[in-house]
Amino acid sequence: MDDNEKKTANVTSLHSDDERGCNTREQCSLLYPNTKRETRAVSWIPSDPESPKQEFTELIVENLKSEGFDEISSRIVGVLFIEPEEMSLEEISIETGYSLSAVSTAMKNLSQFHIIKRFKKPGSKKAFFFLDKNLAAIGAQALRMKYDNVILPSKKILPDIIEKYERDGSDKTASELEIVTRYYRQILKLESIVENFLDEMENIDTDEE
Repeated sequence: MDDNEKKTANVTSLHSDDERGCNTREQCSLLYPNTKRETRAVSWIPSDPESPKQEFTELIVENLKSEGFDEISSRIVGVLFIEPEEMSLEEISIETGYSLSAVSTAMKNLSQFHIIKRFKKPGSKKAFFFLDKNLAAIGAQALRMKYDNVILPSKKILPDIIEKYERDGSDKTASELEIVTRYYRQILKLESIVENFLDEMENIDTDEE
């Protein structure tokens, strides 16, 4: 068995729908041949899984997942949160264990929240990323996701549902109409509360004691 065969034999195979499993430069090169040249140019060493840095990263990941972020987005934010300096796409790929294509797609989705800054260094074509270490901003964006994905759609759909109940007008559905109407009022009240809360969170100065 030659050296290449030995290296390949040590890499855990992935499920067809699994983007995880790339934790070192060597593994990334073997699992994703089309990114081999880029990955080998990176000198990034993955964090020790037993280190306090990794424990903190996992804490951030779990907190974000509980707020509605998906696994890969949570892990990218967690990795960038603990990193004092900017990171390249390849470094993020190695540190998170996700492929370059998966990280790139997730970055595009995260860009809408304006918590990750993207820039290029002079003389380099690579994109680098830096996370604003503002917990209030991250929390506000998580709440914004719920606002956009739950509150606004419900506010739009519920009046039509209520109108259909009212047209029916039967005693049989009267109790259902009461439940739906109460839910609609709660959505409107929640919308007002969330809007005010988002305004307050976005104005928090994290440097104040």
